[in-house]
Amino acid sequence: MKITEEHNWSIPQRQAKAGLFVIIYKALLTVIKAVWPLVLVVIFRERNKTFDTFEMLLIGIPAIILIRSVIDFLYFRFYIENNDLIIKRGFLRKKVITIPLNKIQSVHIEQNLIHQLLDVAKLTIDTAGSEKSEAEIDAISISKAESFKQFLLKIEKDMPDQAQSGRVSTEIPLIHLSIRDLFKLGLSANHLQAFFIVLAFGISMLQSLEEIFGNRVIRIVQESSTAIGISIASVLALIVVVLVISVIVSVVRTVLRYSNFNCNQTEQGFRIQTGLINSRQNLVPFSKIQYISWEANWIRRKIGLFMLEFHQAQNELAKKKQRIRLPITKKEYVDRLLEPYHLAVKPISHSTHSIHKVYPFRKMLFAGLPTAFILTIIAFFWMKWFALIFLLWIPYIYVVNTIYQKRFHLYISPEAFQVNSGVWGKESKIAQWYKIQFLELRQSMYQKRKQLATIIIHTAAGKIKIPYVDLALAQTVKNYALYKIESTAKSWM
Repeated sequence: MKITEEHNWSIPQRQAKAGLFVIIYKALLTVIKAVWPLVLVVIFRERNKTFDTFEMLLIGIPAIILIRSVIDFLYFRFYIENNDLIIKRGFLRKKVITIPLNKIQSVHIEQNLIHQLLDVAKLTIDTAGSEKSEAEIDAISISKAESFKQFLLKIEKDMPDQAQSGRVSTEIPLIHLSIRDLFKLGLSANHLQAFFIVLAFGISMLQSLEEIFGNRVIRIVQESSTAIGISIASVLALIVVVLVISVIVSVVRTVLRYSNFNCNQTEQGFRIQTGLINSRQNLVPFSKIQYISWEANWIRRKIGLFMLEFHQAQNELAKKKQRIRLPITKKEYVDRLLEPYHLAVKPISHSTHSIHKVYPFRKMLFAGLPTAFILTIIAFFWMKWFALIFLLWIPYIYVVNTIYQKRFHLYISPEAFQVNSGVWGKESKIAQWYKIQFLELRQSMYQKRKQLATIIIHTAAGKIKIPYVDLALAQTVKNYALYKIESTAKSWM
């Protein structure tokens, strides 16, 4: 990469001047979260003429937070030195973060509404072994963020200058979502998740009000409930209202998350941009993809929608925070996204394998029976004979795992394997053999007697489980995986 004076990263860089407004905005949000209960107390308490503790806190806490934020902004520097990214921050309490460039796993560009208004962006840097973002640069210009991101990921570092080589960087558009696609995704989303978000928000607000106003809030809620009365009609109406709110929340979350969604293929990887209010850009290098999965719930499977995920080398906490998930509105998009990694194994597989038929019975025996009996015994003290309804958990577990056993298939080819599974929905995972870190076989006493085993395939992005297969197949898979790992010259990163 040809470095100009403007982008000479060896010189300590400051954040954009407009970033001061971003820092103040973040500080104000922190202030609001910290002092809003005190504000309510001051508003609703009995008036007095003295300058008391609450009023001193209302002045002191915001002032300290704002002053510290401004100082952090003024003393923030970042630069490159000896192939390390150096970030310095703080005045009285100085902090220096050093990140080797070859350890950087991903770099994300994010913009909330304030960033967009000020034409700046937030740069988030992750490494493979970190549970959270290693470093954040809250506000730099868009062009500078793009240039620095490319430098950190070494996209153009070893490439000849485009003007000299005559090469032109091209991007191939792969996926773009229409308004119709967004509403289809929102209406087919997991509304149960949205329901619990609404429920948690309501409980949190009720607890906060109770802490401030005491038992008066609970008394008002109880009086309102008594006035309304409990009837079948009111319960049904409440269920309908909650369902409607959950659907609305799901649609709004989907629109905010996936508006302006675009996925383009470059020479180095997939460039993904998404978000309405909080805009986000990601580059997923081909080399860093460990395995790929795509899934659909029952509704989405019927209408041909999937969620595809690129699994990169991260631990569990970081993986949940920085998941790269793509909404797929056409099945052929899956093939396009798989092509740079490996084609779908199912059509070209050399062999296909299933779970042993004893699997549903064993799951019912160890997951269904104990849980059902414990719940029935506990519920008997409150519901008497109605507690027997919990025994239905036993046949439910058996039916669910029978469906899982019939739909589970392992497809094996010389270069990769694919696992298809699911109960009401569908999930597929595909991984190349040389991407495996290690593989283990697990056997219970029963599995040893029946010559069965469970295969746990570990990658740098997580594990893939293949339960209750013949021991001979498990050993063959293990030996072949070890052979491919040792004989392949390619690097897994």
